[in-house]
Amino acid sequence: MIAIGIVFIALGIVFAGVALFTEEWRQGVKKEGAFERAVVVGGLVVSGFLAGSPFIVFGQLLTIFLEQRALLARIHRRLGRGEQGPRADAGGGAGGRDRYPRLG
Repeated sequence: MIAIGIVFIALGIVFAGVALFTEEWRQGVKKEGAFERAVVVGGLVVSGFLAGSPFIVFGQLLTIFLEQRALLARIHRRLGRGEQGPRADAGGGAGGRDRYPRLG
């Protein structure tokens, strides 16, 4: 998704470059249409960013969720095996009681 967003942004910039450097970019408009050409070029650049940015944001969110899923799966495996993880003492704190006892 991130790559698709980058491609859309790049296409907007490329099309803006084509519109900027094409001599006869529209029938009937010659060199006097510089303002119109600038508006079209700006519009193409902005539309590229508007089309590509949602794909980039969605791709980053998807990456975050997939990484979170992998981390939660690892935590679930460790809890299922009953591993304690790194602790200073095996008793869990004062008097051998867990500081945060399990509910189940």
